[in-house]
Amino acid sequence: MTKQDTSFDKQHLIIKSGKWSVELDYEDWYSDIKEIKPTPSDCVIELSENANRGSVLRFTISDGHSQKPCFIKGIEGGTYLHQADDKDNCQSVKIDGNNLVLCFGFNFTSLSLTKLVLNWNLKPDIGGVFEFYELDNDYLLRGEVEIHRISKNGQTKWSYGGRDIWVNIEGKPEVQIEENAIRLLDFNSDEYVIDFNGKTIKN
Repeated sequence: MTKQDTSFDKQHLIIKSGKWSVELDYEDWYSDIKEIKPTPSDCVIELSENANRGSVLRFTISDGHSQKPCFIKGIEGGTYLHQADDKDNCQSVKIDGNNLVLCFGFNFTSLSLTKLVLNWNLKPDIGGVFEFYELDNDYLLRGEVEIHRISKNGQTKWSYGGRDIWVNIEGKPEVQIEENAIRLLDFNSDEYVIDFNGKTIKN
């Protein structure tokens, strides 16, 4: 079950999987009114040295017996919280077992829901990162400049760049995972077909 508010400066999303429920509230640094602030009970995670100047994310984790609040600060770059659905298999946030996987700004992050510590935190792209897909037992991450295959322990297996950025001007899906290949569209709708090892099949 998912409940979502899609305004970009302030976003709200509730996701559930297995025993876990996570309620997320995001506030952009450029929001006119700053409302989300850490409380004394929050676990606080800082993603950058300029943590006081970035966007923030506060989330509350519930396992059905207790609630744990957490606050992430210093998020740089744009963020759109969304979960995969029947139409789209891409997402920027996912409960994966006992971990919360987040794609926001320049960061691709995995956080332990049981310990409230980062498993890993990556900045794999020289631009922002938008969303990720399931690929076998890994994640396929769409960055602005490159497509990245990343293992669930946070290791980048390969990165793939095209002639332009991976934001399609016509609004077509930039990434489509097929049975034995990945089909990509760049800014100008130039098409690329690559295999699961990041090698070009058709360009």
